[in-house]
Amino acid sequence: MDDVESENCVVRNLEDVESVLSFAKLERKDVKPTVQCVIFSQTLDNDSIKLLELDSTVLKCLTVGDRVVIRGDKDDSAVLCTNDKTYEIKEAETSNSLLIIPDLKFGTDLSNEGEVHVTYNQVTSVLNNYYELRPCKPKVKKMKELLEKNLYSGKECEQDEQHQGKKYTYSDLLDVIQASDTEITQALHHIKACLIDGYWRLLDFDFQTQIINHIMQLCDENDWLNSGIPMEECCQTLEELFPRSVIEHMINCYCDKRMEETNENVYKINEDKVCRFFAELLLRGSGQFNYKEFLQVWQQSVPDGMKTNMCQLEGLALTNLDCNIPVIWHFPVDDLPEDINERFDFLFRTREKWTRDDITPYIKDLVTEKLDVGALLTRHARASLQNGIKVFNSRKPLNK
Repeated sequence: MDDVESENCVVRNLEDVESVLSFAKLERKDVKPTVQCVIFSQTLDNDSIKLLELDSTVLKCLTVGDRVVIRGDKDDSAVLCTNDKTYEIKEAETSNSLLIIPDLKFGTDLSNEGEVHVTYNQVTSVLNNYYELRPCKPKVKKMKELLEKNLYSGKECEQDEQHQGKKYTYSDLLDVIQASDTEITQALHHIKACLIDGYWRLLDFDFQTQIINHIMQLCDENDWLNSGIPMEECCQTLEELFPRSVIEHMINCYCDKRMEETNENVYKINEDKVCRFFAELLLRGSGQFNYKEFLQVWQQSVPDGMKTNMCQLEGLALTNLDCNIPVIWHFPVDDLPEDINERFDFLFRTREKWTRDDITPYIKDLVTEKLDVGALLTRHARASLQNGIKVFNSRKPLNK
């Protein structure tokens, strides 16, 4: 008692307990022998303790011993990451005070046997807010921006002034990217990052073009478009020109792996991916391109036997076919804002009205378990009919 009692502290005794039971119309047999009385500490510590509400997924991770980390640079809002999911950490207030009582015991911890006795438990903190977790999309756009500051253009260029920027290992990326390990790995694959000498690098587009052209030339000389690219032979032929890891990376990016009976690694060219690459080669830096001329030049630029089609340009280019001279221009989804509200504002500034088919490639990466494309459009756009076709425009006036 001495450690909790002070001249201003009144604590209950057994007589008080009997009185409370009487008022509650309870008998001693109705309660456990141990009576826990709560008293407030004379020095409450409300700053050093933070409460975090967990969902079943995060709780399970902690229970089985999986790693859970909080990520974000000093200027970022904090996120919590499991191995494969990312959560926003949001502060929430509660109208009921939350009492922190370290020594409080619950029913399963108390015995039903023994004499009635009183224990005293101190409230060490009183909190009126806590932190809650909200599942969110991984924030990986920053990774592409960081890697673009030091593009890889070949070994001979590594000492140039343009190639003296910071390089990032996987561990470095974990420190600065607000996403789970799995989501970071998936994002590296999506942006076609290549592991070179232990660092994740983006390849300069002109450098990629050189490698693709050499691979396509070998395919034409050896009929590999039909039979498939033998990885080992291709690398041996080109490794005097390019690092082997980069050749393997490009083949993995633009081909589909298949195993022949000889157990040799053979890769089948992915026609859609190669045609998309040559379309980007034509569109990058070209501004608006005459649509009909583009279709002709595009088909002429791809390897013989391949056929181009507009489906290959999903999320890469926009067209305006209603003007006097139809045009097409480079408009990659990866360059759009990551924030959902900023994304829709940017899209509606680019084009006032969108059909669902046209806008879907530019918002489907924002889809969550609870919000599909239709739900996103309902929440962030207004539907109307234009010449009998359903179109979507902004819900709010845009300041252009």
